[in-house]
Amino acid sequence: MHPAGPNGRRRWALPIAIVTVGLLAACGDEADQAEQRRTLADSSTTVEPSSSAEPTDQIPGEEPARAYADWVAALARQDAAAACALQAPEFTIELRYEAILVDRASLGDPCTGFEALLWEDPQFRSELVDVAVTQVTEEDALLEVHLGPGEETHQTVRMVYHRAHWRVFSTEDRTGDGSDDDGVSGPARWVAAWCTLSADQTRDEIVALMGEPSGEYTVADGGEPQLWWAQDQYDFRVYLDVDGSVLELVGDYDALGADDRALLPCPELRSSG
Repeated sequence: MHPAGPNGRRRWALPIAIVTVGLLAACGDEADQAEQRRTLADSSTTVEPSSSAEPTDQIPGEEPARAYADWVAALARQDAAAACALQAPEFTIELRYEAILVDRASLGDPCTGFEALLWEDPQFRSELVDVAVTQVTEEDALLEVHLGPGEETHQTVRMVYHRAHWRVFSTEDRTGDGSDDDGVSGPARWVAAWCTLSADQTRDEIVALMGEPSGEYTVADGGEPQLWWAQDQYDFRVYLDVDGSVLELVGDYDALGADDRALLPCPELRSSG
């Protein structure tokens, strides 16, 4: 899911022009649900719509694109309250966890207390060069964003419609920093490789195709042995037997856009044998 401040996975931008947008665009435990409700209360600042908003005949995707631009503008002017109000609770929860790791927050701290992590990020960008809406429904939208100034960066941004407002749910760096020799890494590599996998392959063969996993559970961890590759809306898991052999391949396609789904003709669940 979701936000990243100091680790450089996300870069932000200040809109400098009205952008023409194209057509198209987890469940936690009770504690997380309570945390989401508390986060909404902390982030209740009213955000006025942009002066350029048209009351009728809006282009599909224009509203989520404008909400993203307003959020970035709030970050650029270091307006924590306005930025927090334009974030989905899940985004704020993950940002709080990152703030805790760098001793900038504690559990229960309000969003405004650690929002500065975003504009203090060395990879912060202050210009929105271009944005295109690649998918839009009544519930969510995906944006492809190019940011500057200087070296142009690329982001995939997921917006969700929550409590009568479009809010930033996650951003994902697509610039290619830290990629493998073939230039493909992270979610792009996972999507491309996933349907080439087989439950008859070995653990090492799967890792060679997917890249190093995001994490691993073993019997010693008290969980079901598995490898996973997960980031934002992407979640791919390989369940293992106690001897390390592959039992099941499980992908979650629900939050993926049309372009990603087109690359995934295989079923979400595949078993050995």
